[in-house]
Amino acid sequence: MVRIRLPLAVLLIGAITFACGSSAATTPPPTATPMPTPTPNPHLTDPASVDTIYQDLRKAGLQITANTADAGEDPVKTIHLTYESWPLVLEQYTSAKALLAKTGFDPKKKPAFGDPAFEFAGLNILVAYGPRVQNTAPSSPDPRFVAAVTKLVDVIDPLLGPLEQSSVLAIYIPSATPVPTPTPKATPTKKPKPTRTPRPTKKP
Repeated sequence: MVRIRLPLAVLLIGAITFACGSSAATTPPPTATPMPTPTPNPHLTDPASVDTIYQDLRKAGLQITANTADAGEDPVKTIHLTYESWPLVLEQYTSAKALLAKTGFDPKKKPAFGDPAFEFAGLNILVAYGPRVQNTAPSSPDPRFVAAVTKLVDVIDPLLGPLEQSSVLAIYIPSATPVPTPTPKATPTKKPKPTRTPRPTKKP
């Protein structure tokens, strides 16, 4: 009797151990894929603040130095800065319409004497970069200033664009460049099939 019961007991213990081990191995639940977060739109609304523009220029890493700030009616606020050894002026007007009326900004005209080399208008903000030459019109600047104003546009265009400019040298503005529309393919016209001329019938 002992010889018969011992194998049965061993088998029962093994079955219980196997059952416990198999129940412990559970499949982990699948991890949920995180939903992509939408990128916030940085574009400002009219009237925008020059303080916001100044703060974003600093966040972008542009090496600018604040000099003075003026308050008034129109422009409401003016911030005088220095950027890459050139004057940089940010002017805030009550509206985009007031900006055009007060400054006479015209993107179709080149800078004349007394104007900076680069001026950009967007919403109610006017951005002027370069010294105001009093005896002659500003000439084509050094490449370092062209590179500097290009970085400047890269920051302010998403905020104020589409920008308009009055510059001695046209600077590429992404928002002002229209996206080319694809030209529709011309469908070939089918040539009409030639009609057969009936043969003359013989007279009897």
